[in-house]
Amino acid sequence: MPLNPRHISVQMPNDSLYEVIYYCNNSRLSPGEKKTKTQLYIQHDDCVCVLLIDKSICDDESVLENMVHNKVINTKGHLC
Repeated sequence: MPLNPRHISVQMPNDSLYEVIYYCNNSRLSPGEKKTKTQLYIQHDDCVCVLLIDKSICDDESVLENMVHNKVINTKGHLC
């Protein structure tokens, strides 16, 4: 799966903006997992969060972006 990093701004509840980079990559998964799963990498500053998600989610950018927003907001920007 080719890397295609995206840059977005996530507005936090306190109105601060976090610049976030995210992309999907399955190169570290076993051949069996690669068929249906991928890893979502979310980076803010020096912190990187990796989530195992269904591969179909990476095809729907609005769902993927919503997942990134929710993860950043739920962790209050502390992805590490």
